[in-house]
Amino acid sequence: AFASRASRSVARLSVMTAPAAKAEGFVQTEMRKAAMDLHTRDQAREGKQRAQKPVAKWTPTLSGYLQFLVDSRVVYEAMERVVDESEALAGLRNTGLERTKALDADIAWFEREKGLAAPAPSAAAEQYATDLPAMALPAFICHFYNYYFAHTAGGRMIGKQMSDMLLDGFVLEFYKWDGEVSEMLAATRAEIDRMAAGWSDAERAECLAETAATFKSSGGLLASLKA
Repeated sequence: AFASRASRSVARLSVMTAPAAKAEGFVQTEMRKAAMDLHTRDQAREGKQRAQKPVAKWTPTLSGYLQFLVDSRVVYEAMERVVDESEALAGLRNTGLERTKALDADIAWFEREKGLAAPAPSAAAEQYATDLPAMALPAFICHFYNYYFAHTAGGRMIGKQMSDMLLDGFVLEFYKWDGEVSEMLAATRAEIDRMAAGWSDAERAECLAETAATFKSSGGLLASLKA
């Protein structure tokens, strides 16, 4: 079971990309390095890609933000279903990082408070959700790690900007967790390391090689915020 605290908290903005005091394990070394290589220099000190248009210069709308939330829900639901239906992934159930219920609440809030009906998921979100169950386990783990962990770092920073730009500072449930996020991440990281310890070199390489695809798929969901 994963450690959790009863108190509900809005976790402080932190950067997943900050270097650990002592990196060890498959996640903190190889998976993290593969992800850092695809970060831009403005996203992380270790980023190797050119800086892109900063979030502060995006021109989001309420309807576009709602589209992003709907699309995110489709992908999180697909990931949670894969985890729930696979015994090989049993250790990744109930991590505390799950986001589907929080997104349900936020989409309902938009409908109730902003008078906006939830749109249909975008083609990009539907395709991503369709692709996930067909992935081999090492590839899926790459998507799981990058999608969930990024939301606790850069995703929260984007959420803060959207909140300030569109919601007068109101914080959505999507950006709240029950307990300490750092503890959830550490426990999840340890479980992925445990799984990876039993992989062959080819399976580890397959996981790392999927990193670019995770960035492409998840990054495609941000289109509705930039329009």
